[in-house]
Amino acid sequence: MKRVFKKLTSPAIAALFAGSLIAADAANAQSLGGFPIREPGAGKPSSGGQSSSKRKKGPLQIIVDVNGPGPYKSISSAIDDVAEGGVVYVMHGDYNESIKLNKSVFIQGDRGPGSGVRISAPMNEPCLKFAPKQPTSHAVVANVQFEAKINSGAAACVDVDQGVFRLKESDVLGSGVRPAIKISGGTVWLEKNRISAGSEGVFVEQPHSLSQTMIVDNKILQNKVGVDIATGSRADVIVSGNEIFDNLDSGVKSSGYGSAKLIGNKIRNNKGAGIILDKYAKLSLVRYNEIVRNSGDGVAIPFGVNGVIEDNQIVGNDGLSIFVRDGLEPKITNNFIDDNGGDGGKKKKRRR
Repeated sequence: MKRVFKKLTSPAIAALFAGSLIAADAANAQSLGGFPIREPGAGKPSSGGQSSSKRKKGPLQIIVDVNGPGPYKSISSAIDDVAEGGVVYVMHGDYNESIKLNKSVFIQGDRGPGSGVRISAPMNEPCLKFAPKQPTSHAVVANVQFEAKINSGAAACVDVDQGVFRLKESDVLGSGVRPAIKISGGTVWLEKNRISAGSEGVFVEQPHSLSQTMIVDNKILQNKVGVDIATGSRADVIVSGNEIFDNLDSGVKSSGYGSAKLIGNKIRNNKGAGIILDKYAKLSLVRYNEIVRNSGDGVAIPFGVNGVIEDNQIVGNDGLSIFVRDGLEPKITNNFIDDNGGDGGKKKKRRR
């Protein structure tokens, strides 16, 4: 889909934050997710210190095929056996299991023609939980479809506790009553996914100020809230280049203490406000977004906040273009505003 703001394409964002993000490259045999891959124990002296019997064993690559003749029918068994930093290739098929990741691994769904890779979680279990033993562990998951059971009591379909995690080119279908994706810690990159059917599409509650979340080029739809940055979150969150639409409440709600940067998104047709800057959202940047045809305000600020709201298109919302309650007010400049019902109906196009 053509981007309106060309200077904020994914490569530009990726380059800007390359120092802290994963750049998975399966074609590069020397690295995985930006980290080196080598045979466990390679390059270490054989005498003194750790004995060879204590080194992590296991293959660096495992193929899983639920319909094939090979020994691996489940993703979980392959994860148990693969070496730290290894790759699990998953062939087309339905996998009825809950994936628990506690180490560095790359899970790659088959990109060839076929039905795709579908992971369906049991009732009250997450589709995937990343809770590594070491906070420096890293995982990349690509080209799979996750489906939570309807009304499941699991904390989320995809649940990230800590570590360095990247999910890309995948579908996440939530339970309807819990987040589709919940991020509680670590450094997380969500790229080019379809995220739907959650109480929140992405729920961020990272309490550590050194945590980061990057939500880039996803389609986030048909949740209650598209992206919710919770009150207790202190992480830096970047929401860029996404389509956030048809959610049952607001498109984006930011209440966290950390910095929230909402850049170049298309936020449309949500049943509440396009964007809510609430509670402790003191360092918000809202720039170059298209905020159109939402049922509430374009941007709602029920509590005083600082930050910047500029160069957005705020058009055709049922409420006010920008609602600001008395108190601390962000810098509001150079926004294109037109035809918002709360501003008095169809008005002359203006900038604010």
